[in-house]
Order: sequence, then C-alpha cells, then structure tokens
Amino acid sequence: MRTDVIRKETLRYLGLGSAEPDEKTLEMVNMAIALLSERCRPKNTSRIVEISAGTGDIRLEGGTVIYSESIARVMSGCSEMLVFGATLGAEADMLIKRSSAENIAMGAVMQAAAAAYIEEYCDEIQSELNEKFSARGKPLGDRFSPGYGDFPLEYQRELFAILDCPRRIGLTLTDSFIMIPSKSVTAVIPIGGSCGRQLGCMYCEKTDCQYRRAE
Repeated sequence: MRTDVIRKETLRYLGLGSAEPDEKTLEMVNMAIALLSERCRPKNTSRIVEISAGTGDIRLEGGTVIYSESIARVMSGCSEMLVFGATLGAEADMLIKRSSAENIAMGAVMQAAAAAYIEEYCDEIQSELNEKFSARGKPLGDRFSPGYGDFPLEYQRELFAILDCPRRIGLTLTDSFIMIPSKSVTAVIPIGGSCGRQLGCMYCEKTDCQYRRAE
C-alpha cells in the first residue's frame, strides 16, 4: 500500500487540497493511517461476466440489464466485464466510531483516511488484476461504481448477488443500499474494449465536486 498516496488523498478528503497541513493535522493523519494498517484486513472478490453492450444499456449473462449510458459507453467493444467488490472490514468502522467518540477532529480524520485507504487498496488489487488480463491481451479499464453518474445505486443488488459478497468477503447491503461495513466498494470494470479508460474526475460532469482531483 502506498502510504504517501493514502496521506495525500486523506488530506484532499479533508478539504485541504494542495494547502500545507499544520503539524497537528498531519500527526492525526499519520496516526489514522497507522491504525488502519495495523487493524484492518482488507478483502476482495471478483467475477468475470459475459455482456452485450447496447447504446444505452448492457445485458449480462443470466438476463440482467443495466440501463446506463455511461456504462454502455465504457463497455463499448467489450464482451466481458469484471464485477469487483472490496472491503476494509468491520475493523475500520470500529476505528471510526471509537475515534469520533473520543475526539471529533480525529473522527473526521479517521473517516477520511479510511476512505482513502479503501480506494488505494482497490487500486492496488486492480493493478494486480490488470497485469493478469493484459498478459491475455485484454487490459482492464477503470472501475465504475453504482451511485456515480447515471449508474443507480439500485444495481448494488445485482452486483452483490453476482459476487455473493456476504459469504465471500463479509459485505452486506441494507434495503436502502448502504454497504456494511461502510468502507467498501463494488464496481464494474471493462475487460478489453475501446472506451474503458474514459473515467475518473477529468471525465465527470460534476466540476464543482469538493473531492475532484486536479487534472
């Protein structure tokens, strides 16, 4: 795990951007990252799914249809996609809860650090997976999660069912589509194809997002 990346992203989530953090803030960030590294045991799971991409939807093996122009665009030219899930586990939620109860500022830092940590973990696992798929001539595109753009949260149900998240990584979903543990990610990832890299902040239409990465 790239601690420097997690630190930088944590500060960005805290709203500091390129501003230099004060000594106390940096100390809390480093402490949060150290605790997460010590206590959390991240898990992930993935599955290849055959698909057929249309102009505004994609059809999955088994009959499920995802209606999303964004997903259809990034899956253009793909006959398969990777359904991916990852979690930091209940330990992260416990750290956030305990930190918030003891010190509001530390709670906010722990929340931000855990968000940065799960993203870095996903990037690390996806990089490893990409090496394997690239060796077969089918590099992976970027991951796209329910809740982004026109990919509704309701599709979490389908992704959870495909991955069997509760049994494989201990990740569950509430009726309102909240993941438990909270520091978790599900996503679809293009396998091969022609448009899989057109994701990320620079392609997002929400230009006023406070978490937007600098181009």
